[in-house]
Amino acid sequence: MEENFKNKFGFIIFILIVLFLAIGGYFFKDYVLNEDNKKIDDTKEEIRIDKNKDYLYFKDENMISEEAEIDFKNVVINLKTQETLNDTLEKENRIYKNNIKYISKMNLPTDEVINYNNDDLYSLTFRNYETYDYDDYVSLVIKDYNYTCFDSVTFNDTKSYVFNKINGELLDIDELLDIYDLTMDDVKNKVREYLNSKQAIDNDVEVIKIDDTINNLENNLFYINDYGKLCISYLVKTTQVDYNETMEVS
Repeated sequence: MEENFKNKFGFIIFILIVLFLAIGGYFFKDYVLNEDNKKIDDTKEEIRIDKNKDYLYFKDENMISEEAEIDFKNVVINLKTQETLNDTLEKENRIYKNNIKYISKMNLPTDEVINYNNDDLYSLTFRNYETYDYDDYVSLVIKDYNYTCFDSVTFNDTKSYVFNKINGELLDIDELLDIYDLTMDDVKNKVREYLNSKQAIDNDVEVIKIDDTINNLENNLFYINDYGKLCISYLVKTTQVDYNETMEVS
């Protein structure tokens, strides 16, 4: 009888230990781990200037020409570490907006040929924006265009920025290439191979200036798209009209 009592007592102790471990594990999972995740989330939130808005958003939108589909707006990089860059981009945009020229104010010669009369616009430079969000990174791609009433819209320049959502830092080219285990030579080889496949001949002259294009790839041209691919947006130099090209390099 005493032996049975010991066996039952031992079994009860075993059950209590199992219950303690189960309850303790549940507590650890639901409280400790959740608290750790909350701290990570709080860190992400604290880096924003305005916690109620996305990491990249727009303000001061103003339509310049519905016919030409041209508008002006300021991009806001909603990171406390990037307020200086916000000021710089807003200043650049303001310069563009203040330099719009209108046909009615140009005193043009009567023989001047105007091909595009969109809302009285004579010439201006304007910007288009692309934004991407993947994992801990947000990317901003800015593309500048020139408009004139003679040849409509032509591509001017492009630049890209990739920001870390955890610490708000802007990643440089070396950091981006390290993430994808690439070198700048790898990228240049990919671009060269692609442009060679697109090369055309005009009067025995190659249209795409491949070497000139590749020599300009050191600027802020890289970004991470919504699918986590490293991309490059760059200006292709040609003997005719320069244009923008975008391609994945990872």
